[in-house]
Amino acid sequence: MSRTPRKISDVSMIAVHRGFGAIADSHGRRGVHIYGAPREELGMAMALLLILGLPLAAFFTMMPFWDQIGSLQWIRYLNSYVAPGVEGLSFDYRSNSLPNFHLKRFVIGSTSIIELLLISNVVSLAIRGVRKHALLVWICYDRVKLLQYLGISGVIFCACWYFFFYDFRLIAFVGQQRRGGKLVSYAVLLMPMVTLLFGHMAVIVGLGSWRTTSKWTKRTLRRYFRP
Repeated sequence: MSRTPRKISDVSMIAVHRGFGAIADSHGRRGVHIYGAPREELGMAMALLLILGLPLAAFFTMMPFWDQIGSLQWIRYLNSYVAPGVEGLSFDYRSNSLPNFHLKRFVIGSTSIIELLLISNVVSLAIRGVRKHALLVWICYDRVKLLQYLGISGVIFCACWYFFFYDFRLIAFVGQQRRGGKLVSYAVLLMPMVTLLFGHMAVIVGLGSWRTTSKWTKRTLRRYFRP
């Protein structure tokens, strides 16, 4: 009996569910989780992100003020390095299939939101409870797994950033293929979730590495410069 091939949407949802489940269920010593919340709360947060967060973000990216922000000299200078695909677009560009869609306005808003998500993880370190939990994860969790999660999420994040904001050619090619539009749409949905995970893992590993290096440096200095 032949098996029915799974749809792209099914494969995408299974991959996201398994990845989320692996992170939500795994824990370190003393029951410490990467995210300091039960799986049910994380699932609810993800559902709210998909149902409310993404539509609101998409609406927000179409606001006219992004035209002024995208015209700022320092924004154009930054995008020329980190997102040349965005900088190379004209504000007057319109797709033949979507003649009323302001593509450059949308991608400038999208890059800004993604960058703000990354920055928010760093800014959250100003909160004592966030710093305490990040260090607790670094101390109690398997560091090999932490580095694996950081590496995998970082690779996916960089790949999505490259395809969406650095060079549009692959996305344009995939979108023209059969079922390619669905694949692109699921990649768009995946981008903010991967950004949040990558930023969170980068904060944990960065803060934990700084703590370990600082303690090692202090012990070394005390050993060689003991009065």
